[in-house]
Amino acid sequence: MYLKHWQLDYSPFGTTIDPTRAYPSEALEEAAARIQYLVGERRRVGVLLGERGLGKTATLAATQLRLQRAGAAVCRVDAYGLSRRELLWQAAEGLQAGPDPTDDEARLWRRLSDRARHLKWQNLDAVLMLDDADQLGADLMRQLVRLLRLDPEADSRWTVVLATDPERLARLDEAVLHAIDLRIDLYPWTLDDAAGFVQNALFEAGRTAPVFDDDAIARLHELTAGVPRHVVRLADFALVAGAGAGAEAIDAGIVEQAFEEISWSPPVAAG
Repeated sequence: MYLKHWQLDYSPFGTTIDPTRAYPSEALEEAAARIQYLVGERRRVGVLLGERGLGKTATLAATQLRLQRAGAAVCRVDAYGLSRRELLWQAAEGLQAGPDPTDDEARLWRRLSDRARHLKWQNLDAVLMLDDADQLGADLMRQLVRLLRLDPEADSRWTVVLATDPERLARLDEAVLHAIDLRIDLYPWTLDDAAGFVQNALFEAGRTAPVFDDDAIARLHELTAGVPRHVVRLADFALVAGAGAGAEAIDAGIVEQAFEEISWSPPVAAG
């Protein structure tokens, strides 16, 4: 709808996660560095914490790519709605343990254990990233405890990274909580992050001239409280509103107009 008006090749504010194009915000870079430290120091368990919309999934995806480029075997699994066997199957498939469709749980455990040992023998790290870890039921939580102990040896190169919301951390099994070596907190984007993201996204989509003025960026950041998911959505709505009004640029007023048309409740009061 607005692509022609703003001279864009495609929508710059899509919601699909592309780890190769994740914006390197301060929060993402710090979290990625901590996860890489966790793996490099051969620690067993880390937990990535962040409120909804702060980019836990994007951070895991971007860090997975970086670890894989460094030679690690990394599997990222969304825990939501998984059965016991599905969790093991996805872990085995993601770590290239060669699972067979006929494998039962016992066989999948053996494949995972053998794969972890083989990678260690090759001096390579094996990493399991479990998104929405709090969604595991009691039965799967016990299975998670066992996964944390997949390689109990002192020279283990097996690391598990869990992602959840801070308020849901207590839902994890007590044995899981006690096993955590490193807590990694995500935080909202700074004003510079929001400005950099918007400008970079527009440039990659083919727009060379500025679209959002400084006041518009400041208002965008204020209204969204720097929550990445909300920044993306409000920026997109602002482009729609601006194109509809025939504007040559996005100012603070257009951002506020777009904000009023969005159905989600703001993280902070507008005013």
